[in-house]
Amino acid sequence: MNLREQLRLLLPEILPHDPADSIKGTELIRLVRLRLGDGYSDATLRYHFSILSYDPTSPIAKVDQGQGYYQRQKKTLGGSNGVSRQGLFDSELGESDQCWSRYLRMVAIYERLCLQRSRYPFLLNRNSSGTPSMEGEWDIPDLVVADWDLDTGSDDAPRFDAAMLDLRRHLGGPEVGLAGVQLKLSVAPDTFSADFFQALSATRWTLQSEIVIAEGLNDEALVDALRSLGHQFGVGISSLGVPLTVLDDLPSAKELRAMSAAEFEAVHNLLRIQKITLPTSRPTLDWSALNTLRKKHDSVADLVRWLSECLAKRQPEWVGGVVR
Repeated sequence: MNLREQLRLLLPEILPHDPADSIKGTELIRLVRLRLGDGYSDATLRYHFSILSYDPTSPIAKVDQGQGYYQRQKKTLGGSNGVSRQGLFDSELGESDQCWSRYLRMVAIYERLCLQRSRYPFLLNRNSSGTPSMEGEWDIPDLVVADWDLDTGSDDAPRFDAAMLDLRRHLGGPEVGLAGVQLKLSVAPDTFSADFFQALSATRWTLQSEIVIAEGLNDEALVDALRSLGHQFGVGISSLGVPLTVLDDLPSAKELRAMSAAEFEAVHNLLRIQKITLPTSRPTLDWSALNTLRKKHDSVADLVRWLSECLAKRQPEWVGGVVR
């Protein structure tokens, strides 16, 4: 049983119900150690208290003002007649497959990282229920990330830089940069070649090809082999540097996507991002391939419609791969 699960069971026995009687972090660490021992550092326990306090299903809540934790009051979740409603990534709640849960969390983390950099991800690899497939496809990537020229002087919602957009049109360049991104939890010496060429195949019609790996890359021979392939084919390769066991301890993918910027900062601090190679830009999109793919895959048709709507409104709108 991981630390997060242990705390879910233990904290209801320790935390007070009344926020006025809240326990500060230092005291809570002492009480937890009386039960769990000294196997976890102060920083690890404080991190888990903080992350769990943002999880509406956890037993721990943080006081609104000041410092301290208390026991969260249980709420009934659901729609009319008590029937729960599921959306994108909700299926994780009933999924026992550990790898699947890790993958969903990775997708959510990568989406949040893109948005922090004013890049707009669109989920292509998804089944009829809206959830992604771990196996991926060979003709479309997991995500396409749109890079727009944004007006840095806009005080309201992000808007396109009209002058740069018009210039791109007059010069015949793409109005938006589209990077195809393939996500992998990990790579190994006996599988990295297949993973690499699947990603290359799935992203060949986009302007850039990228592979993002969740787990850190510590095998120097493997890193050298990936770097060689990345340079040879112009594929960007990077690692989030997050151990898979840490992914297990994080809130669900849905909760990660709903976090405020301040809440997500605690997750971001766990990452040790490593750049292996940078992507090489292609001069143009493969329009013929894109036209074929939008007829084959509903998600690509949704992507084309989303891009068109953003251009018509002259502002980006993140839909997270969800069909509106």
